[in-house]
Amino acid sequence: MKKYLYLTASFIISSNIAYAADAITRESIEKATGVSIGYNTSWSSHYVWRGESQSSKDMSPAIGVDLGHSSGFYLGAWTGSITNGTHGAEFDVYAGYAFDLGPLSFDIGDLYYLYPGESNEVQFNEYYFSVGTEIPLSMVADDFSVSPYVYLAYAPKWFGANTPDALYTEAGIEAPIPGTNFSVAYTYGNIDIDDLEGDGEKGADVDSWDYYYITVGFGELLGLDTSVTYHNAPGYSADAGQDGFFVSLGHEW
Repeated sequence: MKKYLYLTASFIISSNIAYAADAITRESIEKATGVSIGYNTSWSSHYVWRGESQSSKDMSPAIGVDLGHSSGFYLGAWTGSITNGTHGAEFDVYAGYAFDLGPLSFDIGDLYYLYPGESNEVQFNEYYFSVGTEIPLSMVADDFSVSPYVYLAYAPKWFGANTPDALYTEAGIEAPIPGTNFSVAYTYGNIDIDDLEGDGEKGADVDSWDYYYITVGFGELLGLDTSVTYHNAPGYSADAGQDGFFVSLGHEW
């Protein structure tokens, strides 16, 4: 037991030293080059993407890395486990440019979805654009504000070289709960697949569907950003289980 405790303590101390050294190194790089490096990891009890289950209600761990420049340009990569169809994992790479114009924050970029082990016809590209802002509402409470945004994405070939294009629109708003570390967010989106033959990716009855999320964020609990989300896709009829709750845990460093 003493040996175990000693090894555990040594591991924690070594990890903290390594983390501090990494933070110092990254800070030095950012000061010298303007390039920032960030990592993120997350765990979700159910991976839902645009109203559609990607993990068959199973848990899904994920990890990502981001490189950003002081000019606003950035690139990154993200990977997570999925159990949708025959896919076992999803790997995303993206690059873009983010900037502020007055009170508005803009983001424009390109995202590529890869599914290792699948044919190239399944991989697809997507262009995205978003704009958001923060609106102070001091009449509600001191330092209180709401943050609305709009997000648009276009995929020329949705899930395959011979499939139709798709347009994705989303709008949302987030607000803190005064006097707490909690927050509430609401998201409403739509995906519209251009399917002239009427036999789209998920069936003729779901070439287009709406969805929404309601998320309560609890801030950091035990060092992890924690939230609970209710999701629903009322127009999605090709598969069951497109509504329910899931828990998300995440950490960035």
